[in-house]
Amino acid sequence: MVETGYFRSGDNELFYSCTVPTGKARDAGVVFVHAGSGNRLGPHRMFVEMAESFNTLGYPTFRFDLSGCGDSTGATSRNGIRAQGADVVEATRFFVGLANLKSVVLLGISRGARISFTVMAEHHLPLAGMILLSIPVSSTGSALKSFGSQLTEYIYKLKDPKYLGKLLSGHADITQIRKTLMTALRLGHRYGQAERKTFKSKCHILFIYGERDPVSAKSRRYCTGKCHQNNLAYDLHIIAGANHSFFHYKWKEEVCKVSERWLEKILN
Repeated sequence: MVETGYFRSGDNELFYSCTVPTGKARDAGVVFVHAGSGNRLGPHRMFVEMAESFNTLGYPTFRFDLSGCGDSTGATSRNGIRAQGADVVEATRFFVGLANLKSVVLLGISRGARISFTVMAEHHLPLAGMILLSIPVSSTGSALKSFGSQLTEYIYKLKDPKYLGKLLSGHADITQIRKTLMTALRLGHRYGQAERKTFKSKCHILFIYGERDPVSAKSRRYCTGKCHQNNLAYDLHIIAGANHSFFHYKWKEEVCKVSERWLEKILN
């Protein structure tokens, strides 16, 4: 059964798509939390494909647009993440009631992963687990590495005559390029440093990183340190050659398969 509609988060109406498998569905579902500039489809429709795969295994799924994104109302929160954290809390509670669930797994990518991690620390939620893809952290070093990586990718594209022609003819999206580079630079203060040592919710976590993600090393140290502080079980998976958003179909497939196996392991 697929249902779409809106639920409330503060003053905003957030659009969602919920699928409950026919027959006997599991009593744990998956909530997808997209990146800051994304929507409920996920990068390269990753969330759509992962949700379909999870549905086949019997897991209900819930994809939604954060405030100011996609088909949801409101304004985006570009720096502080707590407003969008409230969106995740409301989405989780709404989904539990809608699908009659006992628990949920939060699956977030990039900013969505960091929002989920912060929500876990600050709210009591019925979490069975979390899958965090490319979770970012704030530091000057991370910002510079991210900026350098994005700039390198754009320079590499200029070796392709097609992209070079678009730039020289004025058809390149300069505004989006500038936005991407500035977003990378703002990583130094965008998320803050969560100092809370006691998490209000506790569950098993799967961290997935791309080998070529410039912020992965700093993030792994930070996140695993928080897990050790709070006695949280975690698993770590690195995808060879992958970047921050796993844009290649082979990387996306690996993310899906690893997540499937992990879900089956912790929920069975």
